[in-house]
Amino acid sequence: MAPHTEQLTRPAVRLTGLTRSFEGRTVLDGIDLDLPAGSFTALLGHSGSGKSTLLRAIAGLDHRVTGSGELQAPDRVSVVFQDSRLLPWRRVLDNVLLGTDGKDAAARGRAALVEVGLGGRERAWPSELS
Repeated sequence: MAPHTEQLTRPAVRLTGLTRSFEGRTVLDGIDLDLPAGSFTALLGHSGSGKSTLLRAIAGLDHRVTGSGELQAPDRVSVVFQDSRLLPWRRVLDNVLLGTDGKDAAARGRAALVEVGLGGRERAWPSELS
C-alpha cells in the first residue's frame, strides 16, 4: 500500500514562532520554517546570527526556546558541532568512552565507531581524523 499523500508532503521539520534570547538579546525572533523531507538546507548568516542556536533547538538540545516545533524524523537526531569536541590527548576510542561505564562499554564504543565509518581507528589520535 502506498503511503498517504499527507505523509509524503509533510515537512521533516516544522517550526512555528521559535524565539530564543540570550541575556536580553533576541537571537531567534518568531522563526517559522518548514524543511521538506529529503531536502538539503544551508543556514547562512554572520557570526552570532543564530545558526547554531537554531540547529540546537531543532535537535532538542536547547530547552529555553519558546514557540512550537514538530520533527518528523527518526528517533535519533545527530549533531556535529562546529568546533572540536574531542580531547586531543586521548585516543579516539577513549574519547568515545568518556562518561560511559559497564563491562560492554568498549564494545558499544567500537560499534559506534563502525557506525560512523571509523571502524579500525580506535587507537588513532583525534588529529589523525578528518
